[in-house]
Amino acid sequence: MNDDIFERIHKSLTVEQIMTPKDEFYFHPNDSAFHKDITIFPIKNEYGKIIKYFNSINSKEHYILPDKTVSKDLDIMSLIKMLDRNSFFFVVHAEIVGIVTVSDLRKGAVRMFFYLLLYRLENQMKIFFKERMSEAKFIELAKPKCRLQKKEYELSVFEECSFYDYLVALKNYDAFKQQHGLSIRDIEQFGGLDKFRNWIMHPSREEVKVKIDSEMDYNHYLFKQLDRIQKLERLLKNT
Repeated sequence: MNDDIFERIHKSLTVEQIMTPKDEFYFHPNDSAFHKDITIFPIKNEYGKIIKYFNSINSKEHYILPDKTVSKDLDIMSLIKMLDRNSFFFVVHAEIVGIVTVSDLRKGAVRMFFYLLLYRLENQMKIFFKERMSEAKFIELAKPKCRLQKKEYELSVFEECSFYDYLVALKNYDAFKQQHGLSIRDIEQFGGLDKFRNWIMHPSREEVKVKIDSEMDYNHYLFKQLDRIQKLERLLKNT
C-alpha cells in the first residue's frame, strides 16, 4: 500500500467514528443512579453547558480540564496511545460533542485501522525480502508451508507465503539481526503479531475479549501491538 494512500485513509478514521455522541449521554445526578455499568456522567450547569463530570468510582465531581479532552478529528492511532494512560476523554468541536472511552476501542473503525496497518506491514516484509534474495534463499530461511510439496508452482513464493512465514524469515536472517544488533529473542517479540493479525482479519473471533478481563487491559493489548508494528516497520525501513 502506497504510504500516501495509507495516510489519507488512516487520517479519516477518527474519534468521531467511535465516540458516544452528546445526544446519547447519561447525566448526573438523575441517570447515575440507574446505570451501574457506567462510571463517567457529564453534569449540566444551569445554562445547559457541560463543564463538569461525576466519576462513580470515587463518587466525586471534577471539572473537565483540557487534559481530559480530545478533538473529534483526532486520528485513532493517536487516540490509542493517549488511552493507554487515560481511560476516557471528552470529545470537543468548539464545545463538547461526545465522549470516548477504552471500551470504544472494540468498535469496527479500530479494527479497520489495524487491518490497514497489518496489510501495509505484510506488504513491506514481502518487498523487503523480494528485493534482497532469491526465492530459493527465502525458502531456505522461512521453510514456508506453501513450498513443502515437490511440484511446479505457478506463483512466486513471495506471493503465496504467509505473514507468519515472513516473521520466521526475519528470525533466521542473520544480516538483518546483525545490522540492528538483535537476538533471536528480540525478533520473537514480533511473533505475537501473527496471532493478532489472524484475529483482526476475522471479526467473528472473540478470543481476545475472553482472555482480557478489563477495558484498560484490552487497550494495553492494542497499544502493545501498535508499538510492535511500528518498531518492525522502522527496522525494515532502516535496513
